[in-house]
Amino acid sequence: MSTPKQEETFYPLLDVLSHGNPMWYEQMRKEAKQKHFMHLDSIDLIATHSNGQPLLLNRMGWAKINLCIAGFIRTPVRDAVQITEAGLAIWERGSCDWDDLYATAAWKQKMGSELPY
Repeated sequence: MSTPKQEETFYPLLDVLSHGNPMWYEQMRKEAKQKHFMHLDSIDLIATHSNGQPLLLNRMGWAKINLCIAGFIRTPVRDAVQITEAGLAIWERGSCDWDDLYATAAWKQKMGSELPY
């Protein structure tokens, strides 16, 4: 296996938030790693980004930002995250990818509707 791409962390983050209650950001990442990524080879778990941050955590951080832009999660207070009704609908479907984010009105409003080629 290799370190998951950002898109591959979307659903795991929604999954650990699916109880609906706000959760601290670091706790969310820790639980997602424990529940969904401990099967990875140890080298993939310790691989680092050029800034020294573990690559998996970096990708989960960017995934959180993009899930917020799409309206699937929200930040009720600093450093806390919570799934939204839209996020629960995607979670119940069992998968989440870039197309799901691009299709939201929130994404189009914030990021535009034109996709790069």
